[in-house]
Amino acid sequence: LKRFLNSMSARNPVGASNRAELFTSRESKQQESSSSLATADQYERDDADNNSPLQLEHMLGYSGDFKKTVVAAQNDENIYYKGLGCLVSIENLNDPHSQRFLRGHDMPISVLAVSASGNFIASSQVGTVHFKGYASPVFVWRSDTCKRIAVLRGLTVRANLLSFSHDERFLCGCDEDAQLCVWDLSTGEVVFSQKQLNVMSVLTWADQHKVGHYYSYEAVVGIGSVLHQGLFTYDPMRVQWLMKLKPYQMPTSGSIKRSFNCVSISNDKTFVYVGTSAGEIMIYRRDTCVFRAIIPVCTNGVQDLVTLQDDSLLAAGGDGSVHKLAGRDMSWQKLQEMKLDSMVKSLSLSANHSEVLASCSSGAIHRCLVDSLTASPTPIALSHTTGVTCIAFTATNSSTTTSHSTYFVTGSVSGEIRTWDLTDYACLSTFRGPKSGAVLCLSLLDSAVILSGWQDGSIRCTDSLSNQVKWLLPSAHRDGTLSIAIHHNSALQYFATGGGDGAVRVWKFSNRELVTQYTEHRKGVAKVLIDEKSPNLVHSVGGDCSVLTYDLKAGRRVICHVANTGSMCCMTQRKDSELELITGDSLGRLLHWDVDVRDPVLSVQDPARSVIRCCEMSSSGRFLAFCGDDHTVKVLDIRSNQVLAVGQCHSTSVKVVAWTPDEKQIVSGGDDSCLAVWNFFLGGDGDH
Repeated sequence: LKRFLNSMSARNPVGASNRAELFTSRESKQQESSSSLATADQYERDDADNNSPLQLEHMLGYSGDFKKTVVAAQNDENIYYKGLGCLVSIENLNDPHSQRFLRGHDMPISVLAVSASGNFIASSQVGTVHFKGYASPVFVWRSDTCKRIAVLRGLTVRANLLSFSHDERFLCGCDEDAQLCVWDLSTGEVVFSQKQLNVMSVLTWADQHKVGHYYSYEAVVGIGSVLHQGLFTYDPMRVQWLMKLKPYQMPTSGSIKRSFNCVSISNDKTFVYVGTSAGEIMIYRRDTCVFRAIIPVCTNGVQDLVTLQDDSLLAAGGDGSVHKLAGRDMSWQKLQEMKLDSMVKSLSLSANHSEVLASCSSGAIHRCLVDSLTASPTPIALSHTTGVTCIAFTATNSSTTTSHSTYFVTGSVSGEIRTWDLTDYACLSTFRGPKSGAVLCLSLLDSAVILSGWQDGSIRCTDSLSNQVKWLLPSAHRDGTLSIAIHHNSALQYFATGGGDGAVRVWKFSNRELVTQYTEHRKGVAKVLIDEKSPNLVHSVGGDCSVLTYDLKAGRRVICHVANTGSMCCMTQRKDSELELITGDSLGRLLHWDVDVRDPVLSVQDPARSVIRCCEMSSSGRFLAFCGDDHTVKVLDIRSNQVLAVGQCHSTSVKVVAWTPDEKQIVSGGDDSCLAVWNFFLGGDGDH
């Protein structure tokens, strides 16, 4: 694989929908005009600046939205590949800190495939919304160098399936638009493309043999409720490759009609096994193209199948079960069964054939022994499956111990609260709220006590060690509790909350008694803060473009700032100068508000002009981190108001960002359900 054609096919030199090459650098586009051939380096995107003070250290996440996004390497039993938003992550089963990224996609990864030798990786995505036509380009990577060597085009809307031929010469793929494409990896061009009547549900290469001077390939393709034999041959008269689809023969009664989920081939290539949405395995004889038997296995569908070395089968069930079956042709029996916590989305056999990776819809990935499914599986990854809404480290104005400063908590749209440890990226505990909607805000008092606000307006105090609710305020706010701030020391303990009803309420921490409330906001309160210097002052910002300050001693509002345009989305406070409040708005501005001045004393405009969803000051007060709808995390020098670094890894809007207490790392989360851990080399005691 040395050189690749720079066109989608000979029929269309500029690719799908008459678009020029997507995802290429400026240098690549200039070179395309002078040559029709492109080397692998021309497809490389510009890497992140290695001199940037903000570097991506680790990513956590697996949404379980797509089936084939967790696959084991075929040349190393300790390596596996995982789709993380728009990145492909290369991870080590024995070292949680080992993680490499394949960058280039601009939308979430929808499918991964690994060649038989393990030397090549193919990845594709959901159709891009950044260019006309919703293209889903396929990237081919070398596993040893992590370099992208080809960009293959022809799929749109969303790539569903990819499969390498056994000799690694061809790659076959299909999309949500029922398009079937075959690429020649020696040239990079589309050699066959055909629109089907229905979306293809299963696809794999079955066999290959030489006929005359050319090789003939056989594929198994499921279209609708019909399984087809796809004969892929070269026609020297037409000078092109053709694929003829021949349906497998079914009983004449026509009573067996199923939707297909997965496919596997026996080791001797005699039988084809197909998992159905009815929880059965359909068995076909490949050489005669005849249906043989149907074996009931589980409920909620057979989601994936793996053929083992001894020709036994592993079947992943939608009911969370994994079954091991032995037999041949029409006679099968169950040998072992294992139960996991949720639907098993996919199975991937390791290179040594002794383990299988089972990925679940709950965001968990388990490592299971093939010979002993009854043994307890080893979880190797846990993650949120829906958007991350809030992140919290230990409150800076708390007098509790900070011995666990590496602990942080996250909340999600699905109502999960997870506790993490940055030292090994392990999920220490998971709490799921009972029908309370999304977790909208969090505050961590110490490593175990978590205060959370929920979509139904309730407030919970939970113990992360026991996963038990210590106390509950069922109706603290209408339209959700959007923000929580805690002040806890030996002299004063209280917490303030802001709700979707526009109210700011102050509660006594010891007995949860309502001390006072302020209802001056006309829209929801986006953020409440307790003043850095005077704990009797509480600040709030709302969607009505107002910034208010309340004096708890005086029992009234004392300051009001109003912006003429834009909707306020977040707020933080400086730790130096005049302790100004800083707000981020829907126009991409960071506005500085001084207590003595009605209008903002400073406005910093983000060039992206996208919504700023969250901003937070570092512990020293020197740096401001903010994020938003442009999918990036930025760090601003608060003294010079210059952006020091921009971090890109999320595939959707970044909703929340938080500093570690030592100022050396940043954790961000977004709608792609991923958590990104960034190293910041100017923080802490280092010079800047």
